[in-house]
Amino acid sequence: ALISNNQHEKAWPLFERALQIEPNHLITLNSYAKTLISNNQHEKALQLFEGALQIEPNNVITLNSYAYALTWIREYEKAWLLFERALKIEPNNPKILSSYAYALTWIREYEKALPLFERALQIEPNNPKTISSYAITLASVGQDEKALPFFENALQMGLENSNIRNNFIYFNYFPALERLGKYQEAINQLFAIKMDLLSQYEANIILLTLGRLYYCIKQRKKGDEYFEAAIANSDDKEKTRLHSARNIFARDPHNDTAIQMLRQIDKDSPRYNQAREMLILNFSEQDYFEMVKTDVPSELSDTEMLNRAMYHKIANEISILKAIAYRISRRSDREDPLLNGIIQAIEDVFQEVDKRKEAQKSEIETISNDDYRRILTVISKTAHDISDFVNNELAVIKSKTIRAIRKLSPNDEHYAQFDKLLTQLELTQSALNDLKAINEGISIKNHRFHVKELFEKWEITCHIDNACILLDIRNGDSQFYGDQEKIKSALNELVENSLKHNADQPKLTIRITSQDVVNPSGIRGMNVPGEQKYLFLEFADDGKGVPDYQKDWIFQPLKTTSPEGKGSGLGLFIIRKTLTQMKGYIRETGQDGARFEIYIPYLEEEV
Repeated sequence: ALISNNQHEKAWPLFERALQIEPNHLITLNSYAKTLISNNQHEKALQLFEGALQIEPNNVITLNSYAYALTWIREYEKAWLLFERALKIEPNNPKILSSYAYALTWIREYEKALPLFERALQIEPNNPKTISSYAITLASVGQDEKALPFFENALQMGLENSNIRNNFIYFNYFPALERLGKYQEAINQLFAIKMDLLSQYEANIILLTLGRLYYCIKQRKKGDEYFEAAIANSDDKEKTRLHSARNIFARDPHNDTAIQMLRQIDKDSPRYNQAREMLILNFSEQDYFEMVKTDVPSELSDTEMLNRAMYHKIANEISILKAIAYRISRRSDREDPLLNGIIQAIEDVFQEVDKRKEAQKSEIETISNDDYRRILTVISKTAHDISDFVNNELAVIKSKTIRAIRKLSPNDEHYAQFDKLLTQLELTQSALNDLKAINEGISIKNHRFHVKELFEKWEITCHIDNACILLDIRNGDSQFYGDQEKIKSALNELVENSLKHNADQPKLTIRITSQDVVNPSGIRGMNVPGEQKYLFLEFADDGKGVPDYQKDWIFQPLKTTSPEGKGSGLGLFIIRKTLTQMKGYIRETGQDGARFEIYIPYLEEEV
């Protein structure tokens, strides 16, 4: 009775008196030993258990209690031997089976524990402790759907000290519901928790979880109320602000409430760097520009930089087209009017692009350097105009190329070159979409495709200039629902950057890895509770890498790390912006060479 009221020290003298009267009384020995174990008096407790076994070596109650106590103090190997010994004596004892199973869950041996729980429930199907422990174990191995009815049964049956036990069940029940997308049901379970029995820390977990779940069901105002309540209830308000912001950003990447929370963290705080990192990752482009623009005023006034930033990609792509066409011309020993027409059409495209660039340059010169909206509006409009024009011209060039191919036999020496020209035309048409991507509203066009389709280009051509591209595709047959062309474009941009920055390196190795991951660490600072599957793309090269002093701003607009400032200034910015629209994320983590990690969540197909 004293023990059940946590008055252990008053109980111990009574155990001692009882043992003076009956030194070999097994119930007294076991009860006294278990109480000592729970109060960290291990040495005396183990002596009592050993004494009980000497009196009756095959007493299953003693064996079970002793094994459970050994598990408590992490002497697992010895505990398993005692559990097994008890089960040899009474193989169908439900208490031993469930105790052994529960002990296994402490060391995360869930797969071994489940069959033991199931055997115990076959023998004693209505034991609420066994049912609740089984439900928690099922949820721990991802069998949430199977676990739900067992959680319900355990809560309906009730237990001794039911409020405390039920709170423990609720704490395991609501994450299973959340992982299954049953957000309102998870909220209902949280409201059933007896808050007055919780510690301050546990109460804050509930408040933060309610905030997150209300964001999941798009009741953001209600969610904000719970986040504010958690901050007010916390002894470490900055830490709780970080947690609140992470939870909000998981559902709404540019949320103003979360941004204001992070801005409240003082610059002298040890958590300031974490807050700043989250701000950088989750600012809208407008806010991000406002944060960085004061750092680069001279470059914002350089209209030539803007032009290079927008059009370097199309220039590179058309240059490749031109090189292929001239290579065919040089190797041909006869005049080919069709080939000459293709070359002239490509030259005409160059001239028209230059003309439109000059018109844009003149317009930008009339705009204030820090007027982000107007500058990007002009750039976006010109990008659309040029993209539409070039796409139309490429369609004509493509038609001429197909006609030229039809005149040749597959064995003709020029057949392969024309085929290569046709392939490059198709790639250039895809690349033109990047020009439109700078527009404020990136249009994401999702469809279902196999992941391996992202890498077909490099499977055909793994050597480009001085580089060898190695692919490690571990999830090629996975079906992804997303914008295939935008993802391809991001990878193309990274390859181009690597080639550009390492042009003087005799031999460059680029590795692209693809795999599926669940809850990757480090995304927005920490994992948000609940499981989320991501497409993880890793791009790495053994080139010069990104200098440490440049790592902080490689994704900001109008900055370039390329030699002599001839690079994009917007390439990585466009990638990050596009991935944000896909609810994805990119970061650079290279030490020896460049290394970019891209995470894009698997989404449900829209109905």
